[in-house]
This record gives sequence, structure tokens and C-alpha cells, in this order.
Amino acid sequence: MFNRDISLRRLERFLFRYSDSPNAAAETVAQIVGVFIGIKPAMEGDFSPVYSDAKILWRFTKILEELKLAVIFDSSQNSAGGKVFFIARSHKKAAELQDAFRELWCKGPDAENHTRIGVLLGYPDSAVQYFIRAHTENGISDNHMERGSRNRFYAHSAAHENEEFEAYEAPIYRQLAKHCPKTARTLRANSEKRWLN
Repeated sequence: MFNRDISLRRLERFLFRYSDSPNAAAETVAQIVGVFIGIKPAMEGDFSPVYSDAKILWRFTKILEELKLAVIFDSSQNSAGGKVFFIARSHKKAAELQDAFRELWCKGPDAENHTRIGVLLGYPDSAVQYFIRAHTENGISDNHMERGSRNRFYAHSAAHENEEFEAYEAPIYRQLAKHCPKTARTLRANSEKRWLN
């Protein structure tokens, strides 16, 4: 019988044990919870070197299956030279995100693929359009980097930062506070990043 608290705590324990750092674990837990609660259709995450162990990959897959989530491990390298995984509520959606990222890595950035990735990651349209403008127009200087450094998951648009935070990040943080206390404490401890008021 499925128990949300038990499965989410198992995920949290696993990631804190096998991730490179507590912050990396907390960020990954938060993104997976975002997929689990339906805020994010899919997510992309970086492999920790320890994930090359087949038993560890199997355990991670089983925990995700308990949460009714699908995972694709991609051994090809991303643009930063790391290895990645894709998680979604269905294998089809995880594969769509994998395809979009592979296109990005092979062809480079373009507005169409950035839009596709943004939609698959569940970002608000205002943030997706802002991100595209910020990366295709040389001259947006509206504190884009400052907003990016205080928000965890994506570049909030200048005009809608608070609304996007409330719609996209705050629901994830509420679930973490309720079901993943170690993750919540870790994220809340970073005073440079936003948390619930």
C-alpha cells in the first residue's frame, strides 16, 4: 500500500546519502517533488558519480516507481560534460524531455527548443518567454542574474517574479515542509535563496 510520507522520506534519505552534497540532494528532492505533485511535467537532473553503480540505480528506480514516476538514465554527456537523468510521471514525457535536451546539446540553443524545454519543465509562459528574450537579445539588463541567484529553479521574469514564485516554487516548498523535513531545512538554511514567507 502506497504511503506518501514513507516514500518521500525514502527518496530523501537515498538522495542525501548518494548525492555530492546536501544542497545537491535537496535541490534534486525538490525537483522530484515538483514532478510528483504535478507542478513540473518532467525534470532533468545530474548524475552523481556514485550513480554508475547498477544496484544504486536500481534502488533509485524502485523509489521513483513507488511514487509512480518514470526515470530515464542518459549516459550521453550534457553540454557541461556530465551525465543526466530525466524524471516524469510517464516514460513518454521523460523521453520527450530527453529528446529536447539532446537536441539542445547537439544543435545549440534556439527559441523553439527553449520553449519546448520550458513547457516540459512546467515553467510559466511568462518565464519561458523572458528566458528566451534574455538569451537571444544581447542587452537585457534588468537584474536577470540577481533574480536568478535568489530563485532556485528557473529565471523568473522581471514583471511576474512574485506571481511565478507563488505558482511554481511555493507549492513545492509547502510539500517539502510537510513531507521532507531534512530537504526543507537544507533549502531554508540558504538565506540567499527565497523560501516561504
